[in-house]
Amino acid sequence: EVHGGVGIYSGGNPNVWLSNNYSNNGITQVEQQARDYNDVNDANTLDGVPTLFSEETATGGTPIFDVPKRLFDGVANGTANSGVNAVDPNFKIPSQLKVALGATIDFDIPGFGNDFRFQTDILYSKNRNSARIIDNALVEIGKAPDGRPMYASIDKSDPDCVADPTGNPFGCNRWFNSDYILTNADGGRQWVYSAALSKSHDNGIDWSIAYAYTDSTDVNPMTSSVAFSNFSQFATSERNDPRAARSNYTIPHRFTGKFSWAHDFWDDNTTRLTLFGVVNQGRPYSYTFVDGGGAFNGNFTEFGDGVDGSSLLYIPTGADDPLVQFGDDFNTTAFFAFLEENNLTQFAGGIAPRNSNFSDWWAKIDLKFEQEIPSFVEGHKMSAFIVIDNFTNLLNSDWGVMYEASFPRTFQIVDARIDRATNTYQYNEFFERSQGRVTTPSLWEIRFGVNYKF
Repeated sequence: EVHGGVGIYSGGNPNVWLSNNYSNNGITQVEQQARDYNDVNDANTLDGVPTLFSEETATGGTPIFDVPKRLFDGVANGTANSGVNAVDPNFKIPSQLKVALGATIDFDIPGFGNDFRFQTDILYSKNRNSARIIDNALVEIGKAPDGRPMYASIDKSDPDCVADPTGNPFGCNRWFNSDYILTNADGGRQWVYSAALSKSHDNGIDWSIAYAYTDSTDVNPMTSSVAFSNFSQFATSERNDPRAARSNYTIPHRFTGKFSWAHDFWDDNTTRLTLFGVVNQGRPYSYTFVDGGGAFNGNFTEFGDGVDGSSLLYIPTGADDPLVQFGDDFNTTAFFAFLEENNLTQFAGGIAPRNSNFSDWWAKIDLKFEQEIPSFVEGHKMSAFIVIDNFTNLLNSDWGVMYEASFPRTFQIVDARIDRATNTYQYNEFFERSQGRVTTPSLWEIRFGVNYKF
């Protein structure tokens, strides 16, 4: 039997992406911020600038714990100028072109038995009008040492800021009042191949083994319900114009197996024991900079996009790379050994791509025992069952444990700044990160229950 199909499908995208625009509409909210505090010494004021500890509060309460009076008054008397979420007027509902082809083959193997079943499928999907978020307040103002864009977040309602985005950085900067727009992206596709072999035996034994391969790319994984998170919580080197890369959701290799045995010990009340096992490669992750803490063009991230920790790492060619200045406390020996160990030297002289590495493989076995029980009503059936999820971990606490890079699938391993005068990176500190234990799938769990069928 051969089967297949072609079609365009849409749906499944969260409606909350559209509701963001009603929540942050730029009209019903008034926002005030103060960034002129000076707390570098014990003086109550410095050149007329208050400290956090001397600021007058709205109710006369304790500073820091209470709302500053000038911010309270600013909201009460101010006009809305907060960040906006909007929808591109040309936004199209995301969809996918899918092409599928598969086959089911029943066959016999002399000497081993009859009625084996082999199933195989291949699926190709192409993303159409995928969703992404851009920050409309960003303008490109230059290039970083490795050629990626650097941005300024400006107030585009001010003609002077539009004419010269870097001329008055603290006056033009939108700070956290970014204007996020839901729009479309081109790019991204998925290849999925699966194969399974199964057989049922007359003695009550059923078994199957299967394998699935996935190769998936996307422009923005859209990991959240909030516009800022969708804009920021993925690794990229071009925040406002990302390219398709390996998807956060890809699990390239997955093996599964199922074994069950059933027998009627009395009457037609079946006793069934089932084991289900899975072995799969871990999710991908990216290596990134820690690039917050600087102050350029009024923005506290080096690349000016307002996002700290999700900018893809530049991989130096060596300790003498002309694009990098290593700080006195930077452990170059450990850093380059780490690059070699994690296969990052292949990207030397360039930017490590998104999701270049994979978390550890993970394996577990689940167990289920079910016993049918006679019912008091003719034609009805009862069964009691026990399920042990991650039976492997119950047997040994070191088994069935999942380790992976945590959300948003990034390892921030280099604290970096950019020397504007020489347009070179300053690598100040190296952080050797490791995968963390994922709690829920790493623990065993026992469930009891009763089914009643009628």
